[in-house]
This record gives sequence, structure tokens and C-alpha cells, in this order.
Amino acid sequence: MKNDYSKIAKRISIISIVVIIIGYFLWTILFPIQDINTLTDAELLATQKQFALNYSLGRFLLYLGFTGVIGSSLYLFMKAIQKRIMPNR
Repeated sequence: MKNDYSKIAKRISIISIVVIIIGYFLWTILFPIQDINTLTDAELLATQKQFALNYSLGRFLLYLGFTGVIGSSLYLFMKAIQKRIMPNR
């Protein structure tokens, strides 16, 4: 039973990376914008919201993916430290 949680954490981290990639493609603008340096931050955000495939869903998936990767990485890191400190357990 102790290895089942590690396998689940590894799967969650892999799924989270895929979710981050999908979220990025939904969040970003997929065609080039000319003179992007001349736009203010507010104009760039408005342009991104207008021309992205699905800005709000992409942002949600990015946050969800980052949370999953960080959480599962912390769990696996703590299990690795615990295994080095207490190898018999």
C-alpha cells in the first residue's frame, strides 16, 4: 500500500504536465502580433482575451496543472527524504 501513493503521485504529475500544456495552448494567442512591444499591459491582456482560443479555461488549466505538479512533487520529495532518513520503513 505504501507504493500505491507514490504511483498515484507520479501519475498526477504526468497528468498535470499535460494539463499545463493544454492550458497554455488555450490561454495564449496562436498567431503573431505585429509590434507587441508598443502595446500596454491592459491592451495586451484585452487582445489576449479576445484572440485566445479560450482564455479563462486555459488560465484555469494552467493554475490547476501547476498546483498538481507542485503538490505531487512535494509529496514525492518528502517520501524520498523520509526513505533516506528511515530506510527500514
